[in-house]
Amino acid sequence: MQFYLIIALIFSLLVAIFAIQNTALVVVSFLTWQFSIPLVLILLGSAVSGALVLYFLGLFKQVGSWFKIRQLNSHKESLEKQVQKLEEQLKDMQVQHEAEEKEAAEKEAAEKEAAAKEAAATEKAKED
Repeated sequence: MQFYLIIALIFSLLVAIFAIQNTALVVVSFLTWQFSIPLVLILLGSAVSGALVLYFLGLFKQVGSWFKIRQLNSHKESLEKQVQKLEEQLKDMQVQHEAEEKEAAEKEAAEKEAAAKEAAATEKAKED
């Protein structure tokens, strides 16, 4: 940014020097009007007009960037809400999965215990 500022200052200085060296009166014709004006005013007016055009073009681009940033921030917020919702769903699914695993482990333990009792009963019946 500072580089552009330095270039702009150098260019402004060169335009000012050029304008000061060209102070002769010139006749300007526009449509039906004709008037005499110092060349320095035409040069400076042209330079200022060019600077204003560039300023407004830059401003237009900046406003477009602001709208784009606003749109992207809105999209980012909606995606963050979606991520939060999905994380909550994942947490619920993990809790449900842990409960199912615990239930399966308890069922398996009960089956093993029942099988062990049955095996013990079978052995006791064989002994009798």
